[in-house]
Amino acid sequence: MVSRLRAWPTATALGLAVLLAVVLAVPGDREHTASRLRVVRVLQYNLCGAAAVCPGNAGGSGRGTSVARLVREAVRFRPDVVTVNEICLTQYAALKQHLARAGWRMDGTYASSQDNVPACGTTGRFGTAVLSRGNVPDGQQDYRPFVHTGGETYTNGGRTVRVRRGLLCADTRFDGERLVACTAHTYSKASEQLREIRDWTAGFPKSVPVVLAGDLNLPPDAPALSWLTGRFAEADGEPGEATADGRKIDYVFATRRHFTVADGDARWFRESDHALLEGRFGLRRGR
Repeated sequence: MVSRLRAWPTATALGLAVLLAVVLAVPGDREHTASRLRVVRVLQYNLCGAAAVCPGNAGGSGRGTSVARLVREAVRFRPDVVTVNEICLTQYAALKQHLARAGWRMDGTYASSQDNVPACGTTGRFGTAVLSRGNVPDGQQDYRPFVHTGGETYTNGGRTVRVRRGLLCADTRFDGERLVACTAHTYSKASEQLREIRDWTAGFPKSVPVVLAGDLNLPPDAPALSWLTGRFAEADGEPGEATADGRKIDYVFATRRHFTVADGDARWFRESDHALLEGRFGLRRGR
């Protein structure tokens, strides 16, 4: 059951209105402007896949779990990119299978931050994922562990491990062109991880559009956010709207050089303690 939800027709109408405004912004050049925009749809979700605060998941992927919810919302929203945090490796495999069975096949890549989460099965692997409607060829994964770790550790199943957070990117394609899609689940006590994200994503060729989404664990007024917002535009339906525990800490970004923002939304469901974020961006042609 949706606990807080704006009407879908309203959000759609708003997005169309914004795109129409872009088209009408330059009189006499409407057809040219419209032909230069292609809408890229992005979903970002912290699944809360195996946390005690979300007992309905417990590492599972069946009915009533965040995996099943994400599949349902993906079929409705028809995303080009999906980024996921707090997901077991086993849930990631199930997510791809369920999406394919539902008629919305997505390829992807996965990276674990730790391997001591009993609810995640025999491997205990728990981390982040990026999925794309375009192919994500073998060997094209780009995972960069953060240098600034904040000394974070996690104890579970009788073991304490160092948490290995990082930036996970998939080198994929959209509408026949190269697209890099990335996610990160950063540690609030290591804000310099956002500077690492900025520096790494700046290393991609300037001609390549980049989508970046994730649970950054920092509010919009955190000074570290400026390391990203100078280069990335955010799809945010209501600026500052809470996405977890009464705070805004989850984001959907795309490079300003390549995209215009159409709209965004945050949708709440009982399966996770984070909102599921939607973002739409207009990708310019002939950049």
